[in-house]
Amino acid sequence: MNGNVYVKRIALICGMLAVFFMGIDSFYKIDTGERGVVLRFGKLISVVGEGLNFKVPGMDEVKIMSVRDQNLTIKTEVSSSDIQTIAVEVSLVYSINPEEVGKVFQTYGMNIENTLIRPTLSEKINAVIAEYPIETFVEKRAEISSRINLAFAEQVAGSGIMVKSLLITNHDFSEDFNKAIEDKKIAEQGALTAKFTLERMKLEAEAQKVKQASLSPMVLQEMAINKWDGKMPQYFSGGQLPFITIK
Repeated sequence: MNGNVYVKRIALICGMLAVFFMGIDSFYKIDTGERGVVLRFGKLISVVGEGLNFKVPGMDEVKIMSVRDQNLTIKTEVSSSDIQTIAVEVSLVYSINPEEVGKVFQTYGMNIENTLIRPTLSEKINAVIAEYPIETFVEKRAEISSRINLAFAEQVAGSGIMVKSLLITNHDFSEDFNKAIEDKKIAEQGALTAKFTLERMKLEAEAQKVKQASLSPMVLQEMAINKWDGKMPQYFSGGQLPFITIK
């Protein structure tokens, strides 16, 4: 009799513990900036918000999805319209629309970044930059960023993704192009230097012509007399003395 009572007590305690742990497993918490996708035997039955929530033990599974802003950086190599290679780094800030979490999960599961966002963004980056020659890339980088942003936002419209911002944060040209640019700058600088030297020589020549034209014979003789040391030449072949005019 006492053995049966002991067994019953053990069974009761086990049952109470089982109910206790099942009760604990029935409740779960959704943090701020998250949503819970509730699946019952693999079928989506609801999306729950922040706070403490209930699920049926053994039947329900909860997938946590973030609706906070996400920052995605893509580094890729693209070609310009003149077939030059540009390495670009693009930063995208996006979030999942809290009202469309269920739709996003049903369509893309937990991996929307790799199934939708990355391939779509890479495609738009390549398509937009391919319309610009490499020499205009730096000057029009803000315009290119804006166009990529618009093209990407239009492509993912209706998917449950909200695009917050998109910027080209860094870029680099190929070594061959950088060398070509440097050689071009050196050549342009050399051409400018040669042009400046030629213009200076022309101006100096013109100035010399004007100066020579303005010097009359009398002025030249006066200048020569001013420089004469007063000594007569040791040899004189006849004619008038230098610098002396006989009237």
